[in-house]
Amino acid sequence: MMTKGVSNAPPRRSARLLKRLQEQRLNAAAIPSPVVAGLPQDADEIDQSPTKKAGLTNTQRPEVEGEGAQPADKHPKPNPPYASFPEKFVGPFQPSPRANSEHSLILKWLESVGSDRDSRSRSGSRSAPVISSTRDTNGSTVPPMSASAVLVSRSTRSSSGPQRESLVESPQYRRLTLASNNIHMRPPNQEFPEDIASLINNIRKDRDSPGPSLEDVRQDSDLAALSWMGAEESQVESYFRINVFPFMHSTDILQCSYKQPMAKYTVPSTWSGPKVSNPVPDILYGYQEENGFPQHLTQLRSMGTEPMANSPGLLYPFLVVEFTGDGPSGTGSLWVATNQCLGGSASCVNIAETLNRRLTWECKSDTVHPINSAAFSIAMSGTEARLYISWKQSELDYYMANVDVFTLQKPQDYIKFRKYVRNILDWGKGRRLEEIRKSLDILLEETPKRKRKRKSSDEE
Repeated sequence: MMTKGVSNAPPRRSARLLKRLQEQRLNAAAIPSPVVAGLPQDADEIDQSPTKKAGLTNTQRPEVEGEGAQPADKHPKPNPPYASFPEKFVGPFQPSPRANSEHSLILKWLESVGSDRDSRSRSGSRSAPVISSTRDTNGSTVPPMSASAVLVSRSTRSSSGPQRESLVESPQYRRLTLASNNIHMRPPNQEFPEDIASLINNIRKDRDSPGPSLEDVRQDSDLAALSWMGAEESQVESYFRINVFPFMHSTDILQCSYKQPMAKYTVPSTWSGPKVSNPVPDILYGYQEENGFPQHLTQLRSMGTEPMANSPGLLYPFLVVEFTGDGPSGTGSLWVATNQCLGGSASCVNIAETLNRRLTWECKSDTVHPINSAAFSIAMSGTEARLYISWKQSELDYYMANVDVFTLQKPQDYIKFRKYVRNILDWGKGRRLEEIRKSLDILLEETPKRKRKRKSSDEE
């Protein structure tokens, strides 16, 4: 009897438990999920990111292992009346402490992303790029990298990657590139050709024009700063353009151009092998048509671009200047500047040689003499200047040799250097200009003769 009484009690309690279960499930259908209800007001906007969606989905799953539980629908339906669970599992869903912890961490992470985005917006140009989230090989969302990680990654790549150098900086530029195009640096122990030696002696002569005194140079604080503090290239150029290399007015016979690329056809080339780097002199001195050759405009224009060095139309240049810096903002190299002088001055010689070739082709008289096609170049920093002269010694070879070296912080050297520069400019607007004018006169006279010869040959 005792056994039957015990066996009949559970069915009555199960009926009451089932009725209570149905009522609680119907009430729970109208109650929003505690996790969704607890989100901030702006969570809907942040929630659009794949990372955020994945994080919230994980926290919305009931932690019932082995029961085949599915994520809650937006509008959950009550379970069928025949479902039977212990009472402790049928109440409204409450996230476990672990789920609350994960949800809290996600919200804190999103808040930090938002505040970081605001600070980056306020920082203007210093802001780091925003990196979108990615997915790993399993398809899971991976959080974006931090700005610091991005910067470290980029700096590592830039420091470890190969650094591209310019052609004139190559250690083998003189041996492989210049020599392949018949441009050579002449050893210092060889004698100059007679006409080149005569020209060098001419620019070494003293001048009557006034210049700075030794004491003026000693007291020049700007000059001293180029050595004492070190100077970048622009500072070196600014100082010497004011104090040594004169500015040419539009009415002057001589003209100069600044940082203008020389035309490629002016650069000596063997048309095989490596090409010489296209010269872009810091300063290039030459002539302008109207001021330098007012009586020869017709002849010059009939020659096209042959006498021109660059797009501004500078004619028959004869002095190349290359500056370099040496200081805390970056080191320069007189070796590289000399490489630039080798290409630039050889191009100047090549332009003058086109006039000599034209004289040879068109004039058969023994009284016609070619012009001195030599050109000067200077490679200099704030402390040292190297003066070079270039010439063509044969049908193929261009040579450049050192004339003198000047320590610019020594007043005697500074004054000597300035004298050489002014003498070169005087030679350019004096003897050299007259030689070019005479050659153009000869060509102008030969033109009618050639036309008459051509006409008579056609009639025969």
